[in-house]
Amino acid sequence: MSKKWLRRLFAVGMALSLLVGQCVTGFADEGDPSIVVSGDNVFEVEAGKSRKISLQIKNKGAGTAENVHIQAKSAAGIMPYRISVQGGGDLGDIGSNGYKNVVLNVTLNGKIEEPNYAVALDYTYQGSGGSTYSGSNTIYLKIKGYNLEPGFSLDSMKLSPENLSPGSSANLSGKVVNSGGQDMYQVELSLDNLTTEGISLTGGFSSKMISKIPVGGSTAFSFPLVASADMAAGNYPVAIKLKYQDEFGKEYEKTQQYYINVGGVAGRKADLEIRNMREPSGVYGVNQNFTVSFDLYNKGAVAAKQIVITAEPVDSSAVVPKSASMKTINELAPGASTHQSFTFAGTAASTSQNYAIQFTVEYTSGGTATTTFKQFAGVNVSNPDKDENENTSKPKIIVSNYVCDPLIVMAGEEFDLKLTLMNTHKDKAVKNIKMFLTLAEETSSETEKSGNIFTPVNSSNTFYFDSIRPKGTVDKSLRLYVVPDAQPKTYTLTVNFEYEDSKGTEYTATELLGINVKQMTELQIDEFSVPETVEQGMPVTVAFSYYNTGKVTLSNLMIKVEGDVDCPNKNTYIGNMESGYSDYFETTFTPNSVGQVPVSIVISYEDPSGETIEERRDLVLNVTEPMMPEDMEGMEENPPMEMKNVAAAIGLVILLAGALAVFVKKQKEPPKSTAESVSDVEELEEEDDLNDDFEEEITEIIQEDDKEGMPL
Repeated sequence: MSKKWLRRLFAVGMALSLLVGQCVTGFADEGDPSIVVSGDNVFEVEAGKSRKISLQIKNKGAGTAENVHIQAKSAAGIMPYRISVQGGGDLGDIGSNGYKNVVLNVTLNGKIEEPNYAVALDYTYQGSGGSTYSGSNTIYLKIKGYNLEPGFSLDSMKLSPENLSPGSSANLSGKVVNSGGQDMYQVELSLDNLTTEGISLTGGFSSKMISKIPVGGSTAFSFPLVASADMAAGNYPVAIKLKYQDEFGKEYEKTQQYYINVGGVAGRKADLEIRNMREPSGVYGVNQNFTVSFDLYNKGAVAAKQIVITAEPVDSSAVVPKSASMKTINELAPGASTHQSFTFAGTAASTSQNYAIQFTVEYTSGGTATTTFKQFAGVNVSNPDKDENENTSKPKIIVSNYVCDPLIVMAGEEFDLKLTLMNTHKDKAVKNIKMFLTLAEETSSETEKSGNIFTPVNSSNTFYFDSIRPKGTVDKSLRLYVVPDAQPKTYTLTVNFEYEDSKGTEYTATELLGINVKQMTELQIDEFSVPETVEQGMPVTVAFSYYNTGKVTLSNLMIKVEGDVDCPNKNTYIGNMESGYSDYFETTFTPNSVGQVPVSIVISYEDPSGETIEERRDLVLNVTEPMMPEDMEGMEENPPMEMKNVAAAIGLVILLAGALAVFVKKQKEPPKSTAESVSDVEELEEEDDLNDDFEEEITEIIQEDDKEGMPL
């Protein structure tokens, strides 16, 4: 083949290559580039630590983005972090639909005051035509644990010795457990609600400092205490107060009540009451003995001690005791009762009427304070001789029968009281009868009386009857209301009579009725919530306050956590909770299974009658499988082949095809003469030189294409 032919073939191939390359390149440069930050825009970071965040910078436009540069800066003001772009932010060129990964180095090194911080990613780039572009995207740094509040629980609480007597000392010890979601810092533990008249410190400091309690960690404490010598037996609250900070510097102050028993067991008192009172029925003459009996019952949880029972007629000249009027009992165990009876008789000084007998009971619960209550009984005494001698045989009005519906009435509610009034005189009628009700509650101090406990409904406190014939009766139905703050016990309601006989002589009389009142208990619990979705193995914190808004003390209060969860304090004993007191409870539990997991918070306690009451809060946790962390450092996809590389490849194929055609043609030519051979040798040498030049040009093209990223 001649040099001229070969050169023509080479020129044609190069022309085609350039033509195709220009056409393709012109097609590739059509359209504008468009840079965006692809993927998630929220990343969790941890205080005091560094993290690498991988972002994908993508060109969604039709043209190549050249000289792409990205930088990160705070969205507003001075932020508590340092952030830089790895490699200075120069990403070079990004072809159409191509992308590159960039790594941000983030370090939290300042005071954190918000749960999230915004970071602006600004970027600039150019198009192939020289146009300049810019843009910005925002990502957010989510502070790990910022919304998790550190909390605590008290564990291994112990009072040594277990029972604290008035005037004695004991040591209160326990552990503070960090049951929250953050470490606790600068913890100040102290005792509050201490008084010299009650429980106080025997020495040392009233507070202790702990620099740090990590999540799940604990620290032990102890305080020496002493009970005042004149304290009454009972259950007394001591406030355990904690002040602390979280890792972000937020301050907290919380208090839990711990009840210390003084002079009893488990902080409960003895509680005596008179049951099954048997009053004498009928009418008794002078010196005719009659007996009043009853059962003295201890409905408390500890033994009553130094019990003194005194029986005294209200009119000691008309009725006198025929048996011992005072009895003592050393001790009465909880739940036990003792039967007591007292004998009396009317005297010659008595007149025909109803006489009241007062029973006073005093006792202690093991301490120095004394509890006192009183109850009355009545008896009808007849003394015709006294009445005739004085010519004052007077008619008597008594309450021969009464019915209370319901038998035990609730404080703050209404009840029906049906009375049967009887004129006991066999000959004389009574007229112009006035009846009214009074109640003066007896207390331990004779100078203190409370107001009326019972109030008539839709009527006055005074009732009128025209007359009652001799030995006659009249019925009266009353609707009464019990004041809401009445204490649970048996009250004595006094029925007073003012009336006249047929001659207009005025008389007065009184009758005593026993009304048993029960107080409604009421425990108010704050609302609390749990997350809608929880991962298996992740702890859930529940915290709430509760208040005794009732009028009576709640006994044996306990908080339980029920369900398929792991909880460090599934059963928490609180003890007694007096009226008007409040407390705070916090616990953390971890679900064991996946799906709908029911969990219940149960608060149980006993009312003064010993009945157990439960308050429940039922929850349903939606528990999911634990999430696997995503790989943010994924391999970068191969960018698409640029169009100019395609053009170069097409030209190279054409050149190689031309060379192959020359070789095949040469192989098919017939042998030549010697002279032609010599001429051919010279021609071949020239062709070899041309081929060498051709190979060098091909090599340069390949190397240039390799530099531009063309895959071989």
